[in-house]
Amino acid sequence: MEKIIETARVRLRPLTESDFAGYQRLLTLPAVAVANGSPANATTAQVKRWLAADRRSPFAFTIEDKSTRRFMGTILYYQHTTETGEPSETDYDLGYFLDPVDWGQGIMPEAIVGSLALVQQAKEQEQAVWATCYLSNQRSYHVLEKLGFQLMLDNFVGPTVGGKPAAPQALFRLSLPANAK
Repeated sequence: MEKIIETARVRLRPLTESDFAGYQRLLTLPAVAVANGSPANATTAQVKRWLAADRRSPFAFTIEDKSTRRFMGTILYYQHTTETGEPSETDYDLGYFLDPVDWGQGIMPEAIVGSLALVQQAKEQEQAVWATCYLSNQRSYHVLEKLGFQLMLDNFVGPTVGGKPAAPQALFRLSLPANAK
């Protein structure tokens, strides 16, 4: 993926190794870690593994402030796994995080809309984008609602995290129509 997408306030570009400092800073902030279900005390080696894995995603975007080029967060699309455990050829799972200084300003919905355009262009058939969020993460819940994601399952408990039961989550789905190339 080499395309750059610009919206009114942000620039989306491929996630690179040079994003490590900003990526690590955000993922180890307690507020971001709690929202993502990751440990705030992650080691540098853990965060490097996360970045390497995220960069292998079919679509991995860095969100930058359009005017200052400040690292604001990421948007990631992972290959969706079907109910049979097989990778889907058309569907993706959405993940994202944003610097808390940018929360509540409509940045993430704006950035996701821009990224969805590129995802939709990649396939000629209908696609679905799936997303989960913790019920306690009302900001993310509202982002998904605002973007037209349909609530598929509310208050389910996902897999355990570090041996502890996971917090209740919501599952959302967004259908992307076929792209006429």
